[in-house]
Amino acid sequence: MNRTRKWLIGLGIAGGLLLVLTVIGFAGWQLLVSWFQRQYYQETYLPQELTAASLGAYPAAHHLQDVPWIATRETYCQSNSLAMIAAQHGLEVTSSQSGFLMGFTYGATEIPGAVGLNPFTDPEAGFVVAAPYLGLERRYYTTGDQALYLSALRYYLSRGYAVRVALDVAVLYDLEDQLPHSDLLVGYDEAGFDYYETVCLPDFPCEPRHSPPGEKGLWVSDQKLIDAVLSQAKQFAYPWRYSLMIFETGPLQDDLKPIWTRNGQLLIGGAPYGPRQGVDAIEKLAAALEERGTRVDTAEVCWGLEAAIFSRRDNAVYLRTSFPQQADIEHAADLFDQAAEAYHQALMSLEDGIAEQAEADQIAAWLREAADAEREVGEIFLARGR
Repeated sequence: MNRTRKWLIGLGIAGGLLLVLTVIGFAGWQLLVSWFQRQYYQETYLPQELTAASLGAYPAAHHLQDVPWIATRETYCQSNSLAMIAAQHGLEVTSSQSGFLMGFTYGATEIPGAVGLNPFTDPEAGFVVAAPYLGLERRYYTTGDQALYLSALRYYLSRGYAVRVALDVAVLYDLEDQLPHSDLLVGYDEAGFDYYETVCLPDFPCEPRHSPPGEKGLWVSDQKLIDAVLSQAKQFAYPWRYSLMIFETGPLQDDLKPIWTRNGQLLIGGAPYGPRQGVDAIEKLAAALEERGTRVDTAEVCWGLEAAIFSRRDNAVYLRTSFPQQADIEHAADLFDQAAEAYHQALMSLEDGIAEQAEADQIAAWLREAADAEREVGEIFLARGR
């Protein structure tokens, strides 16, 4: 348990926070929330400040020849990034396996300020957890200096590192809204960078693939990349402007008990602060549908349900394939399929809008059915982790 969580529990959670809010007022409350957010980023992301002294010279252009290009139609940008990095290190890892190790599709997150559901978990924390199970060690570098950042990207690429960047893909492709994303840089020239797009949606300039190492990939200018990275940093209120991630060889971890435990906790939820997670996030969406009924913006909800359907089905396939003839895991896979079917029923009803309250109540019931199934999966995983 980290220091921030201990401190909150010591306050007595709701009562303590209410007391703090009363004493310091709304402006002070915003400062307190901002402090907790910064603490979370510092303790979970483990950032290291980039310095000019840590970098060296690099050639005018360079392209990696040992990274395959993995891209899917499904929005597995984070686990695809890790699968490509693992392949560069000589490991055959599927996106489903890297997603399991990251816990990326084993849980959900509330979308603050909106009626919707993000059926994924914080990937930055997931990279830290997953790396040792691939014999890797993850490094997360940050800076507020644009020129230093561009130099660091080129320096690490010239040293043979595939560089993962978190960015706003809507900026990258001149789309509306904001779309948090993960791409992999594999080369550069004097004006921009070669990268492998991890997800190929209809508006993106690529097609799903698993190409051999060395393909050129797509190209982005320095300024466009900078704008996309900065947009994501602002969206999530990071304490830094620019970040990059690389992986080095490290000790190998093979005890999966911590993974089972963490994934179980992510599925069940129960976070004492911040956006609701896991089952709590699903049940909050169900309650919002019951409360707002025909006033719900169904387009906001549908994307999350579509992702929940394919991710839970893929979870089930991965569990059956990777842990065959194990009764508890077979049952967990069945439960993921049940959850996917409940999400499917909800999506089919939502696609034409909500005409009456009874329809909203039925959709909420399907969501609670999915939540019950995911809670039981979480309990199975927690038992595995003991």
